[in-house]
Amino acid sequence: MLTPVTPMLTEQASTRQDLLPAELDFYSAYDWCLDPHLTIREAIDHLRDEIDRLNIVPEGWQTGEVATNVFLLSCALLNGVEEYLRGPTLRMPRQLATRRLGRGAMWMTEKITGNLRQRRRARVRRWRERWQAGLDDFLAIFVREAAEPISFAETGSRLTMLLQSPLPSDLQAKHLGAPSAFSRLDLTHFDVLALGRRFVKRFPDRSQPIVLLGLRTAGTYFAALLQAFFKAEGYQSVSSLTVQPKKGPGRWERKELKRYAEQDYALLIVDDPPHTGDTIFLAFSIARRAGFELGKVRALVPTHPARRNWFKSLPSHLVVSLEPEQWRKHQLLDRRVVESRLAEYFQRQNFTKTWLVDSRRADELSARLRSVSRSQSGGGLKRIYEVQLQTPQGQTETRYVLAKSVGLGWLGYHAFLAGHRLSAFVPPILGLRDGILYMDWLPQSSPTGDGNLERDSWIETSASYVAARARSLSLPRNRIPGKAVHENGLRLLAEVLSKAYGRFAIDILMRPRLQQRLCQHPCPFPTLIDGNMGRAEWIAATFGLLKTNYDDHGMGKTELNVIDPAYDLAETILSLSLSPEEETRLVRRYVEESGDAHVEQRLFMNKLLAGLWAMSSAQEHLFGELQTADQQQEFHQRFMSAWNFLTVHTARFCGSHCRPPQAPRWRSPLVALDIDGVLDRRLFGYPCTTAAGIEALSLLAANGFCVAVNTARSIAEVRDYCQAYGLAGGVAENGSYLWDAVAQRGQVLVNPEAMRQLDELKLKLQQLPGVFLDDRHQYSIRAFMYEAPAGLLQRLLTSVRSFSVGDGAPIPLPTLVMNYLMTSLRLDRLSFHHTGIDTTIVAKDVDKGAGLVALRDWVLGPEAATIAVGDSEADLSMFRVATHSFAPAHIACAGQARLLGCQISRHRYQRGLLDVAQKLVGSNGEQGRRRAEDATAAPERLFLELLQAADQTNIEKLIGVLFDPATFTMFVR
Repeated sequence: MLTPVTPMLTEQASTRQDLLPAELDFYSAYDWCLDPHLTIREAIDHLRDEIDRLNIVPEGWQTGEVATNVFLLSCALLNGVEEYLRGPTLRMPRQLATRRLGRGAMWMTEKITGNLRQRRRARVRRWRERWQAGLDDFLAIFVREAAEPISFAETGSRLTMLLQSPLPSDLQAKHLGAPSAFSRLDLTHFDVLALGRRFVKRFPDRSQPIVLLGLRTAGTYFAALLQAFFKAEGYQSVSSLTVQPKKGPGRWERKELKRYAEQDYALLIVDDPPHTGDTIFLAFSIARRAGFELGKVRALVPTHPARRNWFKSLPSHLVVSLEPEQWRKHQLLDRRVVESRLAEYFQRQNFTKTWLVDSRRADELSARLRSVSRSQSGGGLKRIYEVQLQTPQGQTETRYVLAKSVGLGWLGYHAFLAGHRLSAFVPPILGLRDGILYMDWLPQSSPTGDGNLERDSWIETSASYVAARARSLSLPRNRIPGKAVHENGLRLLAEVLSKAYGRFAIDILMRPRLQQRLCQHPCPFPTLIDGNMGRAEWIAATFGLLKTNYDDHGMGKTELNVIDPAYDLAETILSLSLSPEEETRLVRRYVEESGDAHVEQRLFMNKLLAGLWAMSSAQEHLFGELQTADQQQEFHQRFMSAWNFLTVHTARFCGSHCRPPQAPRWRSPLVALDIDGVLDRRLFGYPCTTAAGIEALSLLAANGFCVAVNTARSIAEVRDYCQAYGLAGGVAENGSYLWDAVAQRGQVLVNPEAMRQLDELKLKLQQLPGVFLDDRHQYSIRAFMYEAPAGLLQRLLTSVRSFSVGDGAPIPLPTLVMNYLMTSLRLDRLSFHHTGIDTTIVAKDVDKGAGLVALRDWVLGPEAATIAVGDSEADLSMFRVATHSFAPAHIACAGQARLLGCQISRHRYQRGLLDVAQKLVGSNGEQGRRRAEDATAAPERLFLELLQAADQTNIEKLIGVLFDPATFTMFVR
């Protein structure tokens, strides 16, 4: 049985860490490294401190670290200044930006903005030139194999003098992006220099003038370093320039490029490892338009570990690259290097001898560790070793050690700081050197013990762990969400929530406004969050559960960059599928240990983000690298779990605003509602209701109507909806199952032979590659495939349909495949039909009409009146048997419905449902009562406003968008 890790165990667990005093003293001075998204002002302050530290740190690895930090911060400052000088430009599709009309519009924008800031920009450009010269002097020493600390100090002092020159306040407030090459992709400055040596070997002509074109962000670092390297190698004329390829070169940058081309310079494009190659190809186009002949252009780029063949179609002389196996951190994971480093660490623990052994077990653990990584970006080098240790008494002990890349210089210090401060909740760390973190690894056996007690331990430990992060990994209170460069979490949330305003046009216009609104509610406990609370990230130790990957999900170019610990709570609820009662325990424990008393007010929006991020990540994996069938099914399950999580928790949120105060009971007339299209709509890539739906349910409940659902949804979903909205029960899976929420009982309507055929077909479908099932359906089958949009038009159509989150979308199975299976397996008791996103297979003798009759007779008797509300052909059978029937205006089979006596509203979707509810209640009915919005937390009020916007007409939405000034910020990059 696992024991929960509590704060009382902190002292006990911390004794497991026996860190080298030199490392603890050094890294403890870098609290600011927890947040990589510095402002220019912060970068200047930290750079000044690092230059001063060059005079006092011990000679050795500490000098190398500080010098590296000076390089990183200096280039970050240079990159920020270059971006400021480039200024804003129009955001437009690439196809338009490369045409005359697009280039003309961008030129006009740059001319206007340039004239407005001409004097200030000239002052910054002069500062940039002086800074580049001072940085060149420092890097001339930095690129040497061995340099004296005094040399660093002398050139560093010149940089300090330049830092005293004031920069404009708006520039100082700009946030810097973390260079993914050094923070995520395992590269070091040594690899950039190795790339330069490869170029020198292939093109040794030192008389050829060279201009380095760095592609911001990483290209700024590469260009500055290679400029110093080529000068040291004797190249007579070396210059550098940087551009932002997606923006295109500005006026000054175009002028400089043209000048270099006219002077017969060779152009070397430098950037971090390309994932697709699009940016490099765009840079080639920029060079050609500036006048460079193709024979004078080269690309110096390392090879991306996940995209090794991006340049294979190009002539070999155009690209100089460096394979990942030749990067320095791969060399640092060589057994001899690791053995030497571990000997230093374990000597501190009183072991006299340390050696590594060949181990199949360690290889298996390394492979398993890599397989659970959810990133498709190719970074995160890690390896597990089996270590033999000898005590002074001659006894031998076996341990496993994980070595993982965490970033270059200060970009990796957060891993050491977090590991030390979270010592009660993570495996013992041994140390950090050269961007490699070493920590004990505890191999896992099969879990044992009572499942419920283990689950309790997981909940309590997760709450304590998140609270510990909030206490010990806090960020400055003035850290405002939305101000970092890569706000991936808020951007995804705004992109999805904007769909409440429509598709393709209005939603895109609303994204900046929504992101602005989301940023108006700062977190009172800004924290370096974990960002991945999945089960696979936890292991069991003798004293409790431990979090293995605790340092690299929250911040970075492709990470969330969310700073609210409520996100970690939300992802815990998602990954453990917590019940409402378990969720309450999780939150209560967290509040007790963190003091974050109002976290529940921020929890719902973080639940939305956690589910959306999980759906997007699952699709990224499905359409990423080649996957086995088992891996595809695993990512499908993640996608469906997130879909279900979002659906259920949004229903609970909406239900809290319309749930009747009294317990549900059966009475006549029975109102049976279809869910999809009537109560719910796929607004945000998953189904939920709108403000009109909430009002309709409130109105029916306030006037004594007994409401049930009659749906194609699974039994589990019907139960969840009954609990969320206070409904009496319903019919699930197209008439296959009845659920009585009043008496908490169910009844199956599918006969045994049909069930046998369903099981046979389900087994066959599971064997088909690329076919996925929704496991929640027990008495029917919901099957689908995933389709990745291949072109721009298809992507736009997918966005318009809003069937999913991410690049792909679920689609039904081919009809020919289903016909073949039905005939070859002789499934005469089953039928199938396609929806917009799936294929549904049900027993022939059940439908929504039979289900409604069976439910009525079961809970009320055959004399009870029934009222049916639906919107599809499947609902016609329900209309046929109901006393009265209604439909929203968007029903596709309106003619058939009218023949059955169905009344069709003039409104669509949930406004149609509200119209039906108002007709049923009449003018004398009691108005429904919803929870006052004034008592609702601000983030939740925003979501309610979006649900109201979803009910507006397109004209109303468009008028609101056009008169919002924030709308037009989306056109500026």
